[in-house]
Amino acid sequence: MSWRLAIAAFCLAFAGSPAAETAPLGEDDAVMQALRDEMARSMQSLKLEGAKGPYFIAYRVFDVASERANASLGSLLNRGTGASRQLVVELRVGSHDFDNSNYVGASPSRTVRAALPLGEDYDALRRQIWLATDRAYKQAVNDLSGKTAALQNRTRIEEVADFSREQPHRHDGRDPGSIDPGRSEEMALAVSAAFRGMPELSMSEVRANAQQSRTYFVDSEGSAFIADRHSVQVEALAAVQAADGTELQDFVTAYGRSWAGISEPQALKAQAQQMAIRLIDRRHAPYLDRYTGPVLFEGQAAAELVNQVLAPRLVALRMPLVENPRMRTMMTSALGNPFLDRLNARVLPRFLAIVNDPTASRAGDDDTAAPLVGTYSVDDDGVPAKRVSLIERGVLKTLLATRVPVPGIAASTGSRRGETPSPGNLFIEARGGFGEAELHEELMLLAAERDLDHALVVRRIGSSAARLAMGAMQPSSLPGMGGEGSSVQPLLAAYRVFPDGREELIRTAVLSGVTEATFRDIVAASDATTRHDLVFFPLPALAAMPGMGGIVGTPTTYSVVVPSLLFEDITVKRPSGDLPQRPLVPHPLTATAGEGGGGD
Repeated sequence: MSWRLAIAAFCLAFAGSPAAETAPLGEDDAVMQALRDEMARSMQSLKLEGAKGPYFIAYRVFDVASERANASLGSLLNRGTGASRQLVVELRVGSHDFDNSNYVGASPSRTVRAALPLGEDYDALRRQIWLATDRAYKQAVNDLSGKTAALQNRTRIEEVADFSREQPHRHDGRDPGSIDPGRSEEMALAVSAAFRGMPELSMSEVRANAQQSRTYFVDSEGSAFIADRHSVQVEALAAVQAADGTELQDFVTAYGRSWAGISEPQALKAQAQQMAIRLIDRRHAPYLDRYTGPVLFEGQAAAELVNQVLAPRLVALRMPLVENPRMRTMMTSALGNPFLDRLNARVLPRFLAIVNDPTASRAGDDDTAAPLVGTYSVDDDGVPAKRVSLIERGVLKTLLATRVPVPGIAASTGSRRGETPSPGNLFIEARGGFGEAELHEELMLLAAERDLDHALVVRRIGSSAARLAMGAMQPSSLPGMGGEGSSVQPLLAAYRVFPDGREELIRTAVLSGVTEATFRDIVAASDATTRHDLVFFPLPALAAMPGMGGIVGTPTTYSVVVPSLLFEDITVKRPSGDLPQRPLVPHPLTATAGEGGGGD
């Protein structure tokens, strides 16, 4: 069977029969029935001698069909399709107040996962679920014993329950569709052709992929859901190398729930061409040695600044009990969130508010706008999605939470996506915002007060989710690490702005010392907002640590609706470090053989 027919057959398996649409949730589904039956048996019979049985079990099954394609200059680099069905077992021994979770022993426990058969063989499904549940229970008993022993020589200063109590919830979110087999390849080929005839580019690539996913969830407290969550994305990436060796990159991305939700290939191709032209121009732009003063972040730059600095502080992550001192130090640094100590304190100017609303389908009242990508009805704990006011008039009211309580936040906000809480659709709202001309006038007034002959406007910031692998990889390409000790990726479109309105492009620069506290110094915001689809990394600092698979979480795509943001005092400087050498031989597509390597 060809890969196209295989994907089509898998999509048809999702659709089911017409009778399934009216049947009770999961009654017609072998996967759901196997999960329920094995859970009932485990809750009743699973017990080691001298140990308690489980008080809670949750099964999550991720049923995924996908296809991907990468292309360069209109030619296919690779393509692939896949189908998988993975079970994740969450099993708790003890009680809601004290159980085996939130503990990392000498040998960190891993989340229990198992591959399930792709077919509808009930017996084969039950066998795999049974084996995974057995492993999870034995691991939970060992963890509870280790946690109890570790606490015998400690005094718990603050008593926080290990697991919250939530009302059972059922949800049928079946929405079978098709990932439109072959469309990823068509998109990659069409958009990558945008870079043909541009020998100045040292590298270029377009990545397109589509994923059709069905999630099954059932827990021992009565919650259950089946939800279809589909996604597509296109990333057009390009890089150049300046005469001094500086490597520069830029990108165009498009995310959606279906191919109908993103731009047509020709529109994306045009955007990619415009991006490449800006990138080529940056080779000859001057550097900015150092600047401290007012900076205006517009559009994508404002959204990425929120995504990379502020959004990670808006999620509530529990610091577990860690036995290993070295690991405890590393995890304290990675999981430490200053906002946990600032509930009901001011963290933004009084004219700003932030709302997370995964129930919103579009931004504003425009019914023709593309659907927001962070919309969902139920989270991965089976808790209904809800609108949450995080910051009101600059004051932090709460954080996004799962069923794992943290000090000051005892209940879930319906925000679990994967292993950790993540934003859905984040709306940054400005009261009394400025018009575009007024905002630029305020920027120049602030610069004049500092006796500066220019100010800075930033319109694009890099993303660790969209990068090409190049030689020096400077600054760091790790999520949340922008180099120079900054948590922000390099600036891709920054401009000196002069009182007469003239703008001068800067080749590359990095922000210095920008943290969540910097956002208190925002002095103005625009009245207009723009919508951007971004990738949120829950805990990049833990990604390389062994045994952290159940804590790190997975990247999630979400939408940010944000105004332009004017900061009074930010330091921007040239990246430090050595520069890579350029290729010895000119680019093979360079028209003039005498020109330098890298297309200069």
